Amino acid sequence: MDTLPRSGLSGAAVNELREAILEGRLVQGERLSEVSLSSTLGVSRAPVREALLHLEQEGLVVSLPYKGASVVSLSQQDFLELSTLRIALEKLAWARAVERVSPEAVDDLNAIIAEMEFAVKSEQKAKLVRLDIDFHDRIFVLADHSRLYTAWTAIKWQVALFLLARRVRVDDYHSIIVQEHKALLDDILTAKTPSFEHLIEDHIGSGYGRLNTTAAPTS
Repeated sequence: MDTLPRSGLSGAAVNELREAILEGRLVQGERLSEVSLSSTLGVSRAPVREALLHLEQEGLVVSLPYKGASVVSLSQQDFLELSTLRIALEKLAWARAVERVSPEAVDDLNAIIAEMEFAVKSEQKAKLVRLDIDFHDRIFVLADHSRLYTAWTAIKWQVALFLLARRVRVDDYHSIIVQEHKALLDDILTAKTPSFEHLIEDHIGSGYGRLNTTAAPTS
């Protein structure tokens, strides 16, 4: 990780640590030592401690008595709950987005898809998870529903961990991400398919299905 600039240390630490987790440089279950992180980032322990508390609120870090902080470790049950909850939230988000879509919004989403295409061609696989989240985040913003967006914000970084786990375990993510998001944009926001719910279910549910088939058996 890079040494942080001196201004806005806590926020910079949040961003750096979040990216390290979402890119898989800090893996699920890994211990997060304040001393080690402060040395790596070139800051005191105070902003690191604040950053870890913020990431705990985002669901990326857990803190246990006598054990300290670590990257959250998500189970198959966690992945199932995230997938089913996300399907419900996204159905409402897309339904409202269809009513509010503008040419500018479509251009913004196409720009993200173009970034996805470039990331695939240049083999920037870690970047794809962030772009995936950015695409869906735009849909929730377009939905213009503050409580819905709050609900999405509460799970979106754990959704990113789900996507990371899928990308690592099932190496087809980079080959289908562009086409899947093009289809969502074309079929729902452009063509305004009236029965679009199955598209959402397939898009999110198939990702869980791929990940679930690779899971190790639990005792």
